[in-house]
Amino acid sequence: MIDDNFLNEYENILCATSRPSRYIGGEYGSYNKDFDSSKVRFLFAFPDKYEIGISNFGHKIIYDLINKKEGFLCDRLYAPDIDFIELLKKYDKSLYALETKRKPLEFDIVGFSLQYEMCYTTVLKMLELSDIPIFSKDRTNSHPIILAGGPCATNPKPMSKFIDIFVIGDGEEVNLEIMQKYQELKGKLSREDIIKELAKIQGVYAPILNNKTKKRISPLTYENHPKNSPVSHFASIHDRAVVELRRGCGRLCRFCQASHTNLPIRERKKEDIIKIAKEYTKNTGYDEYSLLSLSSNDHSQIEEILKELNCHFKDSGINVSLPSQRADKFSLELAKLANSEKKGAITIAPEAGSQRMRDVINKNLSKEQIINATISCIKNGWNRIKYYFIIGLPFERYEDLEAIVSLIEDVNASCRHEGLKYPQITCSISIFVPKPHTPFQFARQNTIDEIDKKIKYLKELKTKVKNAKFNFHNPKMSALEAFFARGDEKTADFIFELYKNNAYLESWDENLNFDLYNKISSKLSIDIEKQVSCELDTNIELPWDVIDCGINKSWLLDEYNKAKEAATTIPCEVKCSNCGVCKNLKTSKILAK
Repeated sequence: MIDDNFLNEYENILCATSRPSRYIGGEYGSYNKDFDSSKVRFLFAFPDKYEIGISNFGHKIIYDLINKKEGFLCDRLYAPDIDFIELLKKYDKSLYALETKRKPLEFDIVGFSLQYEMCYTTVLKMLELSDIPIFSKDRTNSHPIILAGGPCATNPKPMSKFIDIFVIGDGEEVNLEIMQKYQELKGKLSREDIIKELAKIQGVYAPILNNKTKKRISPLTYENHPKNSPVSHFASIHDRAVVELRRGCGRLCRFCQASHTNLPIRERKKEDIIKIAKEYTKNTGYDEYSLLSLSSNDHSQIEEILKELNCHFKDSGINVSLPSQRADKFSLELAKLANSEKKGAITIAPEAGSQRMRDVINKNLSKEQIINATISCIKNGWNRIKYYFIIGLPFERYEDLEAIVSLIEDVNASCRHEGLKYPQITCSISIFVPKPHTPFQFARQNTIDEIDKKIKYLKELKTKVKNAKFNFHNPKMSALEAFFARGDEKTADFIFELYKNNAYLESWDENLNFDLYNKISSKLSIDIEKQVSCELDTNIELPWDVIDCGINKSWLLDEYNKAKEAATTIPCEVKCSNCGVCKNLKTSKILAK
């Protein structure tokens, strides 16, 4: 329910902004707990637009877990669009939390989700709009603790001057522990001493201490999974119920940060998945649910899960969505089980066109498996196929680019042989970005000129396949992403200069000013392209080595050397790869079988 006083106060702003429903709150499924009676107040701040943030699954987990605890409150804040910021200034109004309509300054903890490196300047702008000092050192006891978690927190150095504490790893248990500890210390210790005490919790890194921090691992329990969440006032990016099947990926593709930082593999119980899917769709009213994982069909009981859910939702109009599929696990039976009334595009991720290149990245996937999965989809009614590819990978040759087009030609040839109509194929082609805590963290990134030449070459080859469309990621943005991803504390100065020059919502192409980056690079004597296009010394301490994700650095280096020889590693579902995670973190993989 939306307060009338708020509507009256902000009427001029809401009527003038392009999409007022982003800023009114009161969504179906929101908690709306009482602010004044809450003992600890947590503000979840997502540094991107409302429709992106409300779709984020991690945001839904934390929001639900905190609000279920008596005495704790979690509200939400999304990055306002530029027009809304201008209207706030025009009418001299403050940024506010979505449900309580309180200023961020009134909360005890403000937690940012760092999903993407290009959101860093947005974090700083949101602090400014909240009247919170940008630099940690300038905050006093009257300011909230500024927390950050998410994938980018595994290299905290670029944002270490702005964030008080980082949450490393799974956030379910550690965020509750932080709030419980804060409740104990609130009013008894200074802000700085509270931060030092919070840093004693496993999974918490405090820049003022530079404490070596082991990531946190949480069990995938029925209790920790949301069965309800705020339903957006308008269509969000992922407008459906989300059920997480598993966390971690034993495939260990050498470019993939998520697979390495989320180990060990943990599968949710089949019974819990089915129960959650039923409850979530009932509570939210969604007509679609997504079975979420880095690879949904890797779950050891995926077919049994789909059979039972299909039986339950038969004739209900509720459909299943499976994210990116592993081609070697996509059987004809699975295609039939995933068959829904809504026929969108099915997504398959070959990542590379040639077998040699797939071996370099440890994809453990053959051309035959990719083609067979595609044909199975076409036979079951999907006439739109989406492929994910990466170019600019370490040790890539031009014949590896040619193999992307050859793969599509082979798919078309198989369609002719089977008497099938050619599918509409969309190839989403991203540019390799070296990421911390992966074997390819040491690798160089192709220069912008090198990537431009490869894109031009692929566009020329594309004329051979009329049923395919190629979408390329911006090479300049990929270079910036690599610069931030492998940055150190000095990178914070660059981020601050960007913020001072009004950089904001830079994950959106239309807001990214490359001339500004060139200007600041000259001012700070930083050559971004030179930094990202050089191979790292494997013998030196890296900025992110202060974070322990469990994997032995020697193992990452061994994998990097194996990539040079196009040698593969067996997935850890099949055989332990001795990466060190289970031993170092005293844990083990959990398979539903």
